[in-house]
Amino acid sequence: MDRASLPNWPRLMCAKLAAAYVGLSETTLREKGPAAKGFGRRRLYDRIDLDRWADRLGGQPLTVAEQREEAKGVERRFLEKRSATN
Repeated sequence: MDRASLPNWPRLMCAKLAAAYVGLSETTLREKGPAAKGFGRRRLYDRIDLDRWADRLGGQPLTVAEQREEAKGVERRFLEKRSATN
């Protein structure tokens, strides 16, 4: 898929579409990109998470509110992983 064929990207995307959105392979997205969200058995990428992740790669600063939100997300993911291993 290419961006020209889908001008209005959906908010939640499968790995194939999310990889096309950020211009990476699916493998690289899964290994290096933001965490996918679970929806039933599906793993979906949130477009906003993809944009934030790409912005950080480019060194674009986050606002204070975005920094707080990002910190909450990191903590939440850490606690989810920790509870999954126990």
